[in-house]
Amino acid sequence: MPERPEERDGGLAPPSLLRAGARFEGLLALRAPGRIDGCVSGEVVASDLLWIGRSARVNARIAAPEIVIEGKFEGEAEASGRIELLQTAQVRARLDTPRLVLAEGSFFEGRCRTDAESEDQTGSDPPAKSEP
Repeated sequence: MPERPEERDGGLAPPSLLRAGARFEGLLALRAPGRIDGCVSGEVVASDLLWIGRSARVNARIAAPEIVIEGKFEGEAEASGRIELLQTAQVRARLDTPRLVLAEGSFFEGRCRTDAESEDQTGSDPPAKSEP
């Protein structure tokens, strides 16, 4: 039976591409939304949403437009849109994103750089400047 996606804020989490109990080491490149529920170490490059599931254990360098974390993550993550830590997330990392969302109960230890210039480069309008 195919895995059903989970509901999230009116949207759905993508189906798992690496199920719980599975291990992957090396470079993981994704061209579509992807979900990790197993163990990954190395590097993950995604061109769409990357979801790190509740049972996941990820020790990697990640680059994606949007990253949602439910499980354990250690390493570095860069998102051009946003990074969201859900209630069960346990993160020890360096994060670089224009928007960081932390749910109550999530754990984050590390550094985070939120740079509005990063968001401007994704195509959104620059902030209006006020004249004195």
